[in-house]
Amino acid sequence: MKKISVAVVTGGSGAEIEVSLKSAEVVIQHLDKAIYEVYRVDISSNPWTASDENEEHFEIDRNDFTLKNTKQGFDVAFIAIHGTPAEDGKIQGYFDLLHVPYSACSVLASAITFDKDITKHLLKGLQVNMAKSMLLNSLNRDLKTVSLQMSFPLFVKPNKNGSSYGISKVKKEDQLEEAVKKAFLFDDEVLIEEFIDGRELAAGIIEDQGELICLPITEIMSENEFFDYEAKYLGKSKEITPASITSDQKKRCNQLTKIIYRTLKLSGAVRIDYFLKEDDLYLLEVNTIPGLSEASILPQQAIAHGYTLSQFFHIWIQSAMSKKNNLS
Repeated sequence: MKKISVAVVTGGSGAEIEVSLKSAEVVIQHLDKAIYEVYRVDISSNPWTASDENEEHFEIDRNDFTLKNTKQGFDVAFIAIHGTPAEDGKIQGYFDLLHVPYSACSVLASAITFDKDITKHLLKGLQVNMAKSMLLNSLNRDLKTVSLQMSFPLFVKPNKNGSSYGISKVKKEDQLEEAVKKAFLFDDEVLIEEFIDGRELAAGIIEDQGELICLPITEIMSENEFFDYEAKYLGKSKEITPASITSDQKKRCNQLTKIIYRTLKLSGAVRIDYFLKEDDLYLLEVNTIPGLSEASILPQQAIAHGYTLSQFFHIWIQSAMSKKNNLS
């Protein structure tokens, strides 16, 4: 039987390139080589390059996403890029034009969820609990209004970024200006949110042949002020899977995760994060391309569910190929 040719696309130009490369290595390591012919495609280089299992290197022809001079194409792209140009949907548009199915959410769903403020506005109609927030941009950087209308502590973050780059927890008004400056280094918009004093939960979900499967929920207990880069990737946190929550809290979290997944027209495997304050769930953010490194939460959840990572990635790829992103 002919193997399925899969391009594990990684690299990128965003702040999260290091995490992207680690995620790609985990995917490549665990893909079943009896089923898949695997290529690592690095788009951080110019030209884009591909390497096969024997570490033979090729140049990618960007006109048709083939191996240059061979015209060998790919059956599917597994996108292991965090931040731009994948979580914002840009590279999905490229694959749509070439009719190459891919593992991530669509252009529209990715662009929407990458913008935290727009996501919050879209989900307000569902009566989803969310932290009070305010958006700053080049036309509005009125920190006095922030101080008057919002209660400290506050989280200051780039509106469109991930892996906790540029995020600060601000406890007092005199720390606000420096935190905003830091966040503006990573985006042209800054989201300021009131702190929710609750337990942090991460809910992974994957679609398998049209069925939504909720993975065991993880509770994140950071050793730092919040779940920052150190906590996420350098071991400065305790992640408990499954989380020690009541059966009713688990049921409500899974129901809300499915509703958000369908409302935002997500696809593949995603992670939706919440705060649990007393008995109420507050949406934190939607991660359309969650980290897949050895330290990441989604692989832990897949294993806790009973999957091997090989099975998990196989389901993910088969789901992508069956949809062909509505372009079959």
